[in-house]
Amino acid sequence: MYRAYGLLQPNTSFTLEKGALQLAARFPDATVSREGDRIRLIKGEWQIELAIADGPQVQSEAEGFAGKIAGLEPQEAAAIASCSQRIEVDSDVPDPFMEHFNDFLTVVEVLKSFPGVIVIDPKEPALL
Repeated sequence: MYRAYGLLQPNTSFTLEKGALQLAARFPDATVSREGDRIRLIKGEWQIELAIADGPQVQSEAEGFAGKIAGLEPQEAAAIASCSQRIEVDSDVPDPFMEHFNDFLTVVEVLKSFPGVIVIDPKEPALL
């Protein structure tokens, strides 16, 4: 089970359409589909979803993350705190042998390739 947040800065170039295209290019052997405010990537029996979240609670949580991530420079913390939208990356499919860990890391790489996206681990707040 894998989870990450892509915090979207106000000036980000990320859109769900662009994200789906990039994921399809990186996972030619998988099915990538966009359904409303979600992207679903299915590779065999494993799947991962990306969904947009926004609202005041997102900004409040971003401010909390900015205060909890160790070693941030003040401008990095300010950039995180400015995010009122995020893309939530989530797979609840068990992966006991970590067969899809590299797939998860590739999804994270795709998010990080977009300017204005800060990817974090929400469980143990840290930059990914």
